[in-house]
Amino acid sequence: MGDLMQLRNFLRPYWLHLGGGLGCALVVAIAQLFVPRFLGNTIDAIIRTRNLQLLNLTAAVILAAFLVRSVFLYGQLYLIFSIGHRVVADLRNAIFRQIQRWSLDRFARWHSGELIARAIQDTQLVQTNLLSGLVDFVGVSLTLFGIIVMIFWLQWQLALVTVLVIPLFFGTARLFGREIHRISARAQQRIADLTTLLREAVAGARVIRAFTQEEREIARFAAENERNFRENLRISTLVATEAPVVSLLTTIGLVLVLWKGGQYVTRGVMTAGELVAFLTYVGIAVEPVLHLTRLYSGMRQAAASLERIAEVLATRETVLEAPDAIDLPPIQGHVAFRNVSFTYDGQQEVLTDITFEVRPGERVAIIGPSGAGKSTLINLILRFYDPTQGVVEIDGVDLRRVKIQSLRRQIGIVPQEVVLFSGTIRENIAFGCPEATMEEIVAAARAANAHGFISALAEGYETVVGEGGLQLSGGERQRIAIARAILNNPRILILDEATSALDSESERLIQEALERLMEGRTTFIVAHRMSMVRHAHRILVLMDGRLVEEGSHEDLLRREGIYQRLSRLQLVE
Repeated sequence: MGDLMQLRNFLRPYWLHLGGGLGCALVVAIAQLFVPRFLGNTIDAIIRTRNLQLLNLTAAVILAAFLVRSVFLYGQLYLIFSIGHRVVADLRNAIFRQIQRWSLDRFARWHSGELIARAIQDTQLVQTNLLSGLVDFVGVSLTLFGIIVMIFWLQWQLALVTVLVIPLFFGTARLFGREIHRISARAQQRIADLTTLLREAVAGARVIRAFTQEEREIARFAAENERNFRENLRISTLVATEAPVVSLLTTIGLVLVLWKGGQYVTRGVMTAGELVAFLTYVGIAVEPVLHLTRLYSGMRQAAASLERIAEVLATRETVLEAPDAIDLPPIQGHVAFRNVSFTYDGQQEVLTDITFEVRPGERVAIIGPSGAGKSTLINLILRFYDPTQGVVEIDGVDLRRVKIQSLRRQIGIVPQEVVLFSGTIRENIAFGCPEATMEEIVAAARAANAHGFISALAEGYETVVGEGGLQLSGGERQRIAIARAILNNPRILILDEATSALDSESERLIQEALERLMEGRTTFIVAHRMSMVRHAHRILVLMDGRLVEEGSHEDLLRREGIYQRLSRLQLVE
């Protein structure tokens, strides 16, 4: 019930369907309970009156009862399956929505394979073993309760003998269910690990083959797959052990009933019809008891999955909008850092007391060795994180006072590692501006020096890019990213190593495109190449999270400080 309470918000919109399913289950149970009692009375009447015409009536009534049962069983299954599919779809939407709202630091904690497994595999188990099993559980429980009432009504002493076996059934189910719950949690983690390995094998296919590590990756996957097999085999072993134990207990109960019931008929305590009805009820109870134990085991397995899903849904973003956040009006592009410090773990500072201002339209390069804090500084402008201390302002407005979407819609970024999404080139260029016309998309591609190679493709702008756009060259992917930024028409532009690892021809084309893109926009350039840095209006030099030098290329070279040393080591053309 505790697990079901976690789902109550997802079940609430479908309470009519759930009520209908439970109502159908009640009718199914009543129809099933009616037959043995009616059959027993008919047998006694036939023995008493020798009227064989009653057999025709009995057959017709039993067929009618099972027809009603079949109709309502269909209603029960249809309603519950539809609820199951709908709730699982809602769960997956909730997980995806939650992930989309996470701050970037959350992705450092969660592997992509782990999230995929919880969104797909765990939710599927919740549907098959918990939601679909819920009404089954209720229906079977109603049937068993009705059987207990009927057998006590028929012969309470014989019923008492029968009921004494029931605690053994549920004790067995609880014992096995607890162990299945524990192992299932581990098995689901194995699925997450397998998903991670598979995703890495696809994303890293080029690197794996370049370093001839195919066999090593195959061995890694096989080892993890074997561990997953063993966990699932243990669950299957428990289920397989539980079934014969329950079956043996059932047989013992039936033998006791038949032995004791025969004595009662012989002594005249029961009629033959009552014994037939009693044995029929006990026979009917066998399958529900077995089904109930299987359902309980499955629901315990689903409970482990539900806990994993709840953990994802309970993980909240760290960057939150203020209750009174305002829409950031169209900006000029004046950016200010005022005594900004930042730490990821609350202990070691990545940025320390950073203060600078950037005027609208100014181009500022940010350089420094790896780990100096360049990416962190850029992330604060986009408000992927909030400063630990100090304030980041745009046009004099503290970023913590504005709505996040209204901020990021006015900032464009061209990253080092271009991300292309499944879909066409047209859709990728228009990713940040889906309502753009074809003319606007083509104009952005021309400005990014991308129209030529796109037009040469067989399908042109409707060419479907594969996963990650791996069939395109690095320079082509980069130009699509630039076209995407141009189409979004941002006032603030961030170039994060936008020309690294490109050949000279690609760099020339991209440099031309970037010049057009930067025109009139406040631009932050994170780069190691002199061609990207030397023409910036101002250069900020970061070292160990501190702003140690600031000035133009010529000014900083004359100072013979850190910038001059870095330029010799890293910025030589």
